[in-house]
Amino acid sequence: MAGQDERPQVLLLSSNLRRRYAEDILTALALPRGATLQFRYEAQYVAPPLQQKVANGSILGVRALIGFVADADSPTDAFILPVRVAEVVAAECAADVFLFKLRVTDHVDLDDYSLSRADIVAESRKVLDKIIEGNGGAYYPAVLKFPAFPIRTSEDQAQLWLSVARRLALHTTFESSYFMRVDQPVHLAKATSFAFEPDGRLSLSDLKPARLPVSFYSPRYTEAPKIALTCSTDGRFLRVSSDASHDVALRYDSTEFWLQPDAASFDALTHVTIRLGPEEAGSTPVAAIRLPVIVRHSRVRLLSRVAISALGAFLVAMPAILGAHSPLALRIVLAVVGAGALSAATIVMGRPRS
Repeated sequence: MAGQDERPQVLLLSSNLRRRYAEDILTALALPRGATLQFRYEAQYVAPPLQQKVANGSILGVRALIGFVADADSPTDAFILPVRVAEVVAAECAADVFLFKLRVTDHVDLDDYSLSRADIVAESRKVLDKIIEGNGGAYYPAVLKFPAFPIRTSEDQAQLWLSVARRLALHTTFESSYFMRVDQPVHLAKATSFAFEPDGRLSLSDLKPARLPVSFYSPRYTEAPKIALTCSTDGRFLRVSSDASHDVALRYDSTEFWLQPDAASFDALTHVTIRLGPEEAGSTPVAAIRLPVIVRHSRVRLLSRVAISALGAFLVAMPAILGAHSPLALRIVLAVVGAGALSAATIVMGRPRS
């Protein structure tokens, strides 16, 4: 268990002012460890000390805390809740907008937080007042100076995720939402997990098909609107080789999607998108993640294809090399086997597949 001395140095809050902002929170909660997301703030919402840290580059590698905030100006209804720990992997200011690229790490342990909305609201006002006080009397959703939150981390990530989801659901923004958790991708035939590359991309190849375990939870279940869990890809370089959608008829459950790479004769950058929410667009925030995937052309497969092609061509040529004095049956067998090898290399092992 991580101690309080490892507290995050940066606090990045997303609100319910727009549905997209609330969906950023659902995305942060849903992403598998090592995946990345981006937070955007106009300069007026980034505290000056944090702006300076971005400018001099010292923000990189810093531990950050992602949180949800609502009604920050209200004396009675303010609501703030930690959601996920992350690491800042890139930050820049472009056209008066600050962009923070974050690699998510641990879920947070909120055991010290009540499951009563009234209790969370009462504590939230105190926390927000301290944030304002520490930043010269102004409120910023992106700050360096903020009070220590009573959070920890532990190994049971599934339980921590559920704990955060239950408390987020106490706010009206998420009371009808479905919360999603995507675990580390796992090899289809092995127990090994795929780690994301430093830039947040997932690397797969012909020899590395993957399955994505997905879990979901909702504080309530309703017949309408219809809720669906879907997985989509580009369909060319990366295919879904399992059912691509599930009708959600429970408040909580788990499933998995199978991903099959179809590499061309070159490496390709594509994506996989997993979405959980009402089929028709509405006001309810939707949990959705988009994972960039590099589909690598398998060098092993390429060498195998070249070797089999060469063997096939050699066998096809053997009857002519042996000459007419060799047995006819032998020449026929060699030609047939060679043609089969060429067909396997060209058709079966060829790329891309339709």
